[in-house]
Amino acid sequence: MALVTALAAMLRARLFRYTAQVTCLLVAGVLTTGLLILGLAISPPLEIIKDLALGNSAGIDVRTLWLGASVAAGALLLIAIGLIVPKKGLTPFWGRMLDLADSLVLLSLIPICLAVLDVYAKVRGGV
Repeated sequence: MALVTALAAMLRARLFRYTAQVTCLLVAGVLTTGLLILGLAISPPLEIIKDLALGNSAGIDVRTLWLGASVAAGALLLIAIGLIVPKKGLTPFWGRMLDLADSLVLLSLIPICLAVLDVYAKVRGGV
């Protein structure tokens, strides 16, 4: 959830005009992403590391690697957009595409919040 919020902050950075405003949002997004990566580095999933040390790569999911790479690429792209757009402007087409991406990122917070609050389990008849 923090990662989605960080991406939303970096997407919102393009809407501001002054460098100080853009910098605040970009720094917040980058720091959040960095802290999440640091948290994984400090306390990594030990079972996966043990499997890798023994030569068993069955525990590693390729989707996880793709997700990590795509998040890193997306963060770099958003930083570039946040730094370039206030200076050069944006074509209407790309502005609309970024608005749609921003809306999708913000809408993705709703199911994540519902899952955290165990609403899905209660609706299915769980606890």
